Amino acid sequence: MAVVLTILISWAIGFQHDTKAPLAAIQSAEVRRMVTDFNATFTAKAEADKRMQEITSRLTAAEKNGDEQGILRAQYDSQVLAAEIAGIRASQTDIRGKLRYLLLAAVPQPDGKPFFYLQDEAPVGVATDGRIWRLKVGNNELAMHDLPFMSGGSVVGKVPQGLPPLSMPKFDLDIFLRLLSSAVIISLLGFMEAISIAKALAAKSGQRLDPNQELIGQGLANIFGSFTSAYPVSGSFSRSAVNMQAGAKTGLSSVFTGVIVGIALLFLTPLLYHLPQSVLAAVIMMAVIGLINVSGFVHAYTAKKYDGIISVITFIMTLAFAPHLDKGIIIGVSLSLAVFLYKSMRPNVVSLSRDASLDLRDSVAHGLSECRYMDMLRFDGPLFFANASYLEDQITERMQNKKDLRHLIIACGGMNDIDASGEEVLSLVVSNVRSSDRDISFCEVNETVMRVLERTHLIEKIGRDHIYSTMEKAVCAVHELAHRNSEEENCPLSSVCYISR
Repeated sequence: MAVVLTILISWAIGFQHDTKAPLAAIQSAEVRRMVTDFNATFTAKAEADKRMQEITSRLTAAEKNGDEQGILRAQYDSQVLAAEIAGIRASQTDIRGKLRYLLLAAVPQPDGKPFFYLQDEAPVGVATDGRIWRLKVGNNELAMHDLPFMSGGSVVGKVPQGLPPLSMPKFDLDIFLRLLSSAVIISLLGFMEAISIAKALAAKSGQRLDPNQELIGQGLANIFGSFTSAYPVSGSFSRSAVNMQAGAKTGLSSVFTGVIVGIALLFLTPLLYHLPQSVLAAVIMMAVIGLINVSGFVHAYTAKKYDGIISVITFIMTLAFAPHLDKGIIIGVSLSLAVFLYKSMRPNVVSLSRDASLDLRDSVAHGLSECRYMDMLRFDGPLFFANASYLEDQITERMQNKKDLRHLIIACGGMNDIDASGEEVLSLVVSNVRSSDRDISFCEVNETVMRVLERTHLIEKIGRDHIYSTMEKAVCAVHELAHRNSEEENCPLSSVCYISR
């Protein structure tokens, strides 16, 4: 109803005012020159594209013939021409922006065709039509004898009528190979954007999300879309939000939407001409605002501070780079990967002591004393090339700080995997500890890690009698030997010993 009503109001009050006039109707020589220069960029771009096609043909022929010199020359020419094309595009964008922001005043003439002046250059004492006019500059060359001018509000305008024709896509192996890398990047970015939108909507509706089905659906949509010369498609945040706001519950909503869009394209496009674009923006904004979940940011920050910070940064970057949502998503994914890699490189490594519940806990976190002669060290995370040296540094630091240390026990309950680098570091740690007249044992080694120790024969170096199934068994077996002739009355690994304040 809002769309129908605003279309009628827009038509009735003349919300949009468009007219066309030749270049000579513009009374500013500077503006006429800018229009001429703008059109010249299209001519230069077309010539450059034609030369690029010739260079590409040369490169393809040289690659087939194995002509190394020809390949190098073609690649060099391609790079030079690519820089030239980039310069043409930059110039085109710059002139387009300047033309779009020019404010013009129209002075009616006796023949009914107005002259256009810059707002601050309009003749004194000459009556204008009272409107502010702009050049309608798009992504195509301007017609010099029929320049489009616009005033008033912006409407949807003419929508092409009819369904797109069906045609078989052209298959060319050379083009396929050249576009493959770009196509992979586009598909990955499209899937990331779609899955982000799907997660937001699934959280809102409580539905189960299957990323595999999303990927299959997106792939099928692009395959069948290629038969109608469609753009590569992905999940649309604005359309999905509007769909959900309308009360859609299942995928059938998209089927009905497709049917209605098809009917509109066949019969109703002339009726949409006067629809203000601001109305479309308002419909989308009203739907999207309802999906902003502030409590989600708070919850993420409460759970993990870096998750909350990353979510806020991603949100801000997505707004900053709009409508290029993929850039905001890439920043969010990159930050998440960076945090993940940092945490993987520096996993949690703590010394354990007995707390009031008689369980072995992190001594620092619970304010517990540590044993002078034994150190039970817990490593949380897989041991691989990125963090193996970190474990070695932590053990070396404890050996240097605890001069009376006699036995080191590594609790491997959180070590769910190990690679070759991790195994080598463990072997080096065993050698270093025992060469310093200390001993080392392991406990809670899971089956995955144990199989690696068996295959590499590191278990023989450690000694099977130095591997225990639980932390309690390890403490009981090692305690007496480590405390022989010791001066420690109460061992924090066998009794509760808080740090005195």
